[in-house]
Amino acid sequence: MKFIKNSAYYINIFFIYSILGFLFESFLMISAGNHFFNSGVLYGPWAFIYGIAIFVLILLDKFLKERKLQKWLEIVLFYMGATLLMTLIEFTGGMLIEKIFHTVYWDYTNMHNHYGHYICLEISLFWGLFATLVNYLLTPLTKKIAKKTPWYITIILIILFVIDIIATIIN
Repeated sequence: MKFIKNSAYYINIFFIYSILGFLFESFLMISAGNHFFNSGVLYGPWAFIYGIAIFVLILLDKFLKERKLQKWLEIVLFYMGATLLMTLIEFTGGMLIEKIFHTVYWDYTNMHNHYGHYICLEISLFWGLFATLVNYLLTPLTKKIAKKTPWYITIILIILFVIDIIATIIN
């Protein structure tokens, strides 16, 4: 029973951050003056790269907390680690999306310090800061929400997500 409860918790964390990532990307597009469009790979309201990224950040946070560092040092190391990890995820995600779906969802070649389409120093530094803020300000709240989410909501989200993956593959 504990395994199922823990699994549901982590699945809920994945969906919370995938949906928040979708909303964040949509907000950025609309505030940049662009019209709304689904910036995710799938049809549904989730950008699952954010759901994947949060697991990496949770592991980084756990690793640093186990070291019992001074809080300021923990935050600085988290920022540095998150910057590197989010850059790796963005680079890997961009390459995989291009290989699998034959499209480029983001392109930083117009930025000064870019490395190919997918990463640049300016955005990497932003992702590190964003991840740090999310980890220390938002994640405590989302963990509570994930624990209190009813199991049937988790099941519905899993079913919708699987349908979305199948629909994306078919099309």
